[in-house]
Parts: sequence; C-alpha cells; structure tokens
Amino acid sequence: MDLSAPVDLYCERLGPGLFAEPLNALSNLAFPGASLWLLLRPRAPGSPKASPWYVRVLAALIFLIGLASLSFHMFATVGTEILDVLFIALFIYFFVGCFFCHHFGWPWWTAVLTLPGFLAFSKLVEMPFAANALNGSVGYLPPIAALLLMALFLLITKRSGGGKLAAAAVIFLISLTLRTMDQAWCLSLPIGTHWLWHCLNAATLALVTLSFDRPVATTAASTSGAWN
Repeated sequence: MDLSAPVDLYCERLGPGLFAEPLNALSNLAFPGASLWLLLRPRAPGSPKASPWYVRVLAALIFLIGLASLSFHMFATVGTEILDVLFIALFIYFFVGCFFCHHFGWPWWTAVLTLPGFLAFSKLVEMPFAANALNGSVGYLPPIAALLLMALFLLITKRSGGGKLAAAAVIFLISLTLRTMDQAWCLSLPIGTHWLWHCLNAATLALVTLSFDRPVATTAASTSGAWN
C-alpha cells in the first residue's frame, strides 16, 4: 500500500495542492471548537466541578478527529485518509462502550466486550449495500442505526440523555445525506456539501458526548461509581 498515493473523493477538490479543498479544510475548525467548548464550558450550579473522565476523553477525541480530517483534506493521501478514519472509529467504539457502562453500570474494563457485538451489528447493517454505494457513506450507516436505537431506548426508559441522542441522530441523518450527495450535486454546487458534513458532525459529536454529562436517573447509577 502506497500511503503517499493521492486521493480525490470530494467535489471541491479539482487538483493537487494543500489548499485545493479550502472549505473542507477550514470547516474542520468546528471539531476543536466543539471539543474546547465541552472541556471549558461553565458548569451548572450544583453540578460536579468537572465532567466524568470519559466525557473528557470523548471531547479530546473530537479534537483529534478535527486534526486528522484537516490533514486529510489538505494532503489528500491514502495515509491521511486512514488517519481520518482511525480517529472516527476510535470515537465510535469508545462511545458505544461508554453507553453500556454509563447506563447499565458495567465496570469500565468490560467496555471492550461491546466491540465484537458492534462489529457484528455493523456487518449486518452494511450487508445489503455495495461497498462503494452512497458515495462511500455505507460505513456510517451502522453508527446512525445504533444512535437511533440508543436514543429510542433512553427515551422509552426515561433515562437522561435521550433527548440529546435523538437530536444528534436527526442532525447526523441530515449530515449523512449531505455527504452522500456531495458528488451528485457537483455540477450545480461546485463547492460541494462535504464542508457541511464537518460542521453538522461536530454538533452531533458534541451532543452525544453531552448525553453522558448528567447522573443516570436509575438504579444503575449506584453501580457506576467507577465511571464518575
């Protein structure tokens, strides 16, 4: 594999060069912006002085997602594309583990047990689609499906965070639609839609992270002390 091989995936890129995707590059500032807001925002009266440690880890991963995506949209190589995908995957898998530990009171080390389950779920969701379908967005169908199921579960069981996850799912669905249509709308919209994908995804990741930043209003909360 040639990690330095060029990659041209998005409508805005018309040729080589660091600034061939200016909007796609600059829109990545939304990720560090969301990360810093999560880490530095004022705390509500009566709330703990600091967020749970896993909320801070998720915020840090959002920052790294922005840096990796920026490098991809500037250098546009196979290597930077892998880096981009890697940090997104780390966020997704860590978030899934956090969800079960936060809401079900699992010990933190058991979060790794969710990995094979989510991988199997992903394969099941992706099965009906060709790998290059939806402008390469098939890999994001499992996260949106999981997010919808998680939001539905929290809303039905009346646990905290359900509204934030539901809002995140709606935003992510719009974002995914825009990513999918980027190439299809090239002639009528030369700047493409991928930069909107970045902005909306920063909001999505901030919302799902915020869904953990309150105590769980169930008996599970009493067993999740290691996570607080």
